[in-house]
Amino acid sequence: MRAETVVFAAIAIGAVSAVHADGAFPDEFSIHFPVSSPHRIFIGANFGLLVSEDDGLTWRYSCEPWVVAGSNAALAFASVSFYNLTADGALLADAGAIRNMTRSSDVACTWPSSTGSITDQLVADFFPDPNDATFVLANIVTPTGSYMVASHDGGKTFDAPHLYETQQILTGVEIARSKPGVAYATSFSSSSGTFVASSDRFTTPGIAKTFPLDPATEPRILAVDPDDEKKVYLRIVGAVSDSIRVTLDGGQTFQTILDSTEAPLSSFLRASDGTLYAATRSGKLYIRKPNAIAFTVQDAPHLRCLGQRPGTTRIYGCTDLVVDGYSLGASDDNGATFQRVMSFRELLGPLTCTPVQTNCQAHWERIQGVLGIGTRDAGQGGSTPSGGSHCASAGADGWSLWLLAAFVWRRRRVITSAAPGPSFRRSHAQRSGLHPTASATPGIRGRRA
Repeated sequence: MRAETVVFAAIAIGAVSAVHADGAFPDEFSIHFPVSSPHRIFIGANFGLLVSEDDGLTWRYSCEPWVVAGSNAALAFASVSFYNLTADGALLADAGAIRNMTRSSDVACTWPSSTGSITDQLVADFFPDPNDATFVLANIVTPTGSYMVASHDGGKTFDAPHLYETQQILTGVEIARSKPGVAYATSFSSSSGTFVASSDRFTTPGIAKTFPLDPATEPRILAVDPDDEKKVYLRIVGAVSDSIRVTLDGGQTFQTILDSTEAPLSSFLRASDGTLYAATRSGKLYIRKPNAIAFTVQDAPHLRCLGQRPGTTRIYGCTDLVVDGYSLGASDDNGATFQRVMSFRELLGPLTCTPVQTNCQAHWERIQGVLGIGTRDAGQGGSTPSGGSHCASAGADGWSLWLLAAFVWRRRRVITSAAPGPSFRRSHAQRSGLHPTASATPGIRGRRA
């Protein structure tokens, strides 16, 4: 596999919380594996970007104030909505609340803002091409709809032309791994969803397929199958429903393969052997083996994300530190059991590069107190971590509601009589389910991890 991330495989779906991520209890929502660095793991958390260079044995981090705004504050005033990796391992982070996308090409040390047409725009989703490190697509929400723009330098700058434009709300975009050029997008209005297929990364208009949706539901792309560009998994999230659909023919037809009755889904993985995994925060894991017709369900940790390094069999899961007692687990028996890999309380501190050491000191002091790490300083000492091992709901989530409110308010100011359709994208806090006492209803996709 050529891509630097398991975007197709690790998608943190997250949960709604009325509590903003800043100041909430630390939690995680995505995991990423750069192929060019076989021992490096990234975890997207609600307090920053965690980095391990030794297969999960030890961990440091780049704090969220530094990631989103180049700030040295102890508390971030904006949260990362989601992280992703380009094919050459560069990190991209989007902070929707302040309309700022940042990029790191030096392993989370510095985070300059992306520029061009994306500046000061509301990004609903973005996706780097797994076959081309220079190409990134991004969905932009406007007062009257949404549109798609592209970057040809790995997310540093975005071009002005609108590659795809619609009066609906674009909710997802993804590019296939197995056939270069193939890309898909989803959008929806109040009564229908649209699935758009492109053979040239939306350089020319794609072919749109509209399908009916139940009231208060919306579609999102979970993953394009890494071995079959025509097989695409969607999540249909609604007020009282949560299901997964699949198309085997590039969007011509869809079939429902899972209706979650246990609880809203929190994460999804298409593993390297073709097995499908879908988890809930209530501690249930749905598994469908290759060629099986139905999912089986079993008890599991309270999973926030699922992921797998390309070319390996081990499955990773972000877990609930409070309930499960650790923050990252791994399974070597196809999800039957998970073993502890890491706890946030074992963090050694900020990354050792000077910008992070300098700008994350105040944040680290605060995180130590929140997690009860004790007297360990900012990565200069402390005990050795133990337990290391090799290593887009039941309702529209808060990010979706935030987008919807902004969209409706702005649209009413621009168009006197508008029929607003809901929008969909969760904030960092909402995709993480951050506070242990907060009520939760998941949103979707973090991508894509």
